[in-house]
Amino acid sequence: MNTLTFPTHEELSQKVAELVFESIQKKLGEQGTFILGMATGASPKRMYSVLVELLGSSKLDLSRLHTFNLDEYYPIKQSHPKSYFQEMYTRFWKPLHEKNPTFEIPNGHILSGECGNPNLECRIYEHMIKSLGGIDLQILGLGTNGHIGFNEPGSPADSRTHVIDLAIESREANKIYFDGDLDKVPAQGLTMGIETILEAKEVILMVTGNGKEDVFDKLTHLSSPTSKIPASFLLNHPCARIFTDIPKL
Repeated sequence: MNTLTFPTHEELSQKVAELVFESIQKKLGEQGTFILGMATGASPKRMYSVLVELLGSSKLDLSRLHTFNLDEYYPIKQSHPKSYFQEMYTRFWKPLHEKNPTFEIPNGHILSGECGNPNLECRIYEHMIKSLGGIDLQILGLGTNGHIGFNEPGSPADSRTHVIDLAIESREANKIYFDGDLDKVPAQGLTMGIETILEAKEVILMVTGNGKEDVFDKLTHLSSPTSKIPASFLLNHPCARIFTDIPKL
């Protein structure tokens, strides 16, 4: 994978936001529908703020922009302040709609952590992505154990959107959002599968933040994918790039 290294998180975020904006602008300008795959967490947070400004101040008709989130905790109410639904609503959908009302909040799609039938929810999500033409550009973050989305180590390459038990490392990393209490972190998640992610036309993996150095070093030295580091399956993607502010070890 092509790796671009930036001196600061701000510069990394600015560049990724500009690239995403240009991709959206180009396809919408051609009267197409653009499907943006989105990640949550700290890595893309600043990038989303910049992207909201770029899209919000543009004259683009965003009615044909759809977003699909990678994952969601399960079970969790959408009204829960730490649900990924709330994170995306407050961080991206609502501010973008306020700046450019042509973006319709219902076009922001996310798996429901309060659904009664999670397996059915996952199948419906897959169908929705395919019915809109597939993901044009997928944003990913890298977990400290190498996960992408909630695809934990051991996840198979042919996995589709599914229910998964969260690894203890992932729950430990996320407990800061749940008052530091591991017991409050949901034990499962709903996530796009590896194969679903690999079907995106383009992928940007943002590698930034504390505790990523070791797994990033392992990832950059791999010549072939391994389920021990799910992000390594991106080596099989024809258009996947890494953007990082971590100097190569």
